[in-house]
Amino acid sequence: MTHVRRTLLLACLLCPAPRLTAQVGVPPSASPYGEIRPGTTFEGFGGTLAGSGGPLHAGPRDGPVMGVRALLRANSTVSLGFGAWGALTKRTVIDPTAAVAAREVSEVDHQLFGAEALFQFNLTGGKTWHGLAPFVAVGLGITKATTTNDTFGYEFGTKFYFAPSVGTRMFVGERMYLRAEARGFTWKLKYPSSWALEPTDEPGTPEAPNAVNPTGRTGQYVVAPALVLGIGLAF
Repeated sequence: MTHVRRTLLLACLLCPAPRLTAQVGVPPSASPYGEIRPGTTFEGFGGTLAGSGGPLHAGPRDGPVMGVRALLRANSTVSLGFGAWGALTKRTVIDPTAAVAAREVSEVDHQLFGAEALFQFNLTGGKTWHGLAPFVAVGLGITKATTTNDTFGYEFGTKFYFAPSVGTRMFVGERMYLRAEARGFTWKLKYPSSWALEPTDEPGTPEAPNAVNPTGRTGQYVVAPALVLGIGLAF
């Protein structure tokens, strides 16, 4: 029995010890996650506003959009941003007294300028995943058209708006990232009361009205989608 015990003890001493490092998690160099630099970043962006003008074709249409923004606490789950933007769009001039086929008189320049606060929820918190930091956000702001009113009573004026968005930041270094975002500018258009009247050149009937705004509604919310790309730099 003593001989057996000595043999077992010798075998245990000669066996290689198991590598405990294999039981530890993924090495930092191989982790898909990376830290986002804390602090504030400044962003510049540009893209395309793809407005349709709404059902009555009165609001802003297509055009380029560009702007700047400061994003506070860029490495937190919730980030707060402040920015300004401008868009060089077009809009349709509508003559409510003309026949249906001739009521859309022309397209004119319709420049928009806006300022907003952005509330951004970073889906990966203070980290990136394979260099990406996806987010959902909403912008709350005010915008104003710089063009003058037309002679038919329509006015875009100054609007409050909200703009839900989804996108991602792609980090190309510790201080720099690219940003891709899809937004939906949502504002309420107001219609002149004259648009509810039948056109003098081609009046309709109660069953088949020809008014620009046959329902008589004073306004409605419309969405102007936008796709924007930008670059951010941390300080």
